[in-house]
Amino acid sequence: MKVVAFLGSPRNGNTAAMLNAVCKGAASAGHETELINLTKLKISGCTACCACKNGKVKYCAVQDDMQGLYPKIIEADCLVFGTPIYMGQMSGQMKNYFDRWYTFLDANYEIHHLPGKKYITLTASGAPAEAFQSVSDYFNYWLGSFFKMELVENIVGGQLGPADAINSQPELLTAAENAGKALK
Repeated sequence: MKVVAFLGSPRNGNTAAMLNAVCKGAASAGHETELINLTKLKISGCTACCACKNGKVKYCAVQDDMQGLYPKIIEADCLVFGTPIYMGQMSGQMKNYFDRWYTFLDANYEIHHLPGKKYITLTASGAPAEAFQSVSDYFNYWLGSFFKMELVENIVGGQLGPADAINSQPELLTAAENAGKALK
């Protein structure tokens, strides 16, 4: 199985630790893993030009680093999304990335390349986990209900303000690693 993880955090902290744990678990189960830090890439927002709907471009008219991510998304069997909670929502880097998934809808808004793929979501917040459950709900609605992907695990970490706060909640890292190990 090919597992591609996307990190939407600009610091190497709690979200990255959970994402690395998923990849570690998946690798120990014999899966191929790749972790991509979205904050190191140039990913612009969707321009709503609809070039992806008229067949004039392969993926998207916006020429940036997202062009290299589309094949990875398509080829993956499982996608993992990790984002900190900023201003009550996923990070801006993750949102730009996710907005660019518009290309996976054809002119009739039929979804292609994504249905049936497995996915894992991870969120980290300085507030209590319950305070921003809505971000996970958002992910799970769009990825599961809309794009018809299959949820493997949803891990919501709270009380994770400092970059190393995850060390005081090893159960989150264990859950993340076990999610990777459980992939089939």
